[in-house]
Amino acid sequence: MISTILNHYDFYLRLTLSVVFGFFIGLERTAKRKPAGIRTHILVCLGSCLIMILSILNQGPYRDQMRLAAQVVSGIGFIGAGVIWKDNSHINRGLTTAANLWITSGVGLTIGYGQYDIALFTAALMFVAMNLPKYARKLGLLPTYEHDDDDGENETDS
Repeated sequence: MISTILNHYDFYLRLTLSVVFGFFIGLERTAKRKPAGIRTHILVCLGSCLIMILSILNQGPYRDQMRLAAQVVSGIGFIGAGVIWKDNSHINRGLTTAANLWITSGVGLTIGYGQYDIALFTAALMFVAMNLPKYARKLGLLPTYEHDDDDGENETDS
């Protein structure tokens, strides 16, 4: 009974951490006024974490623990597809936000699996990746377009 209680407290910690990570990841997107913000990223990270916990609890001789978690990877694509805007045959906006949601689900799965250091490192790399174009433009490594947003992203980097 005590091991079950300790496991539940560990799972509560994992769920709480997924909310914290989702908040900070979504904060960056909200600051840039992108379609998926704080609440969306929190819910994606939290839901992914919960599904990973359920996968871990689904133990047995004929049970595949990764089956539920694998569905997150494909299922998040439907949410991501909803934030991508197309005109004619060109993607105008949302591709980066969709990718951000996909990686956020991976962070949630990683937290749910109890690998906090990997989740933290991945989230840190997300922030670096999201800000690299802005700094590259300031250094003159990338051109600045007339249609750039205030945050330095062109329309295909939304």
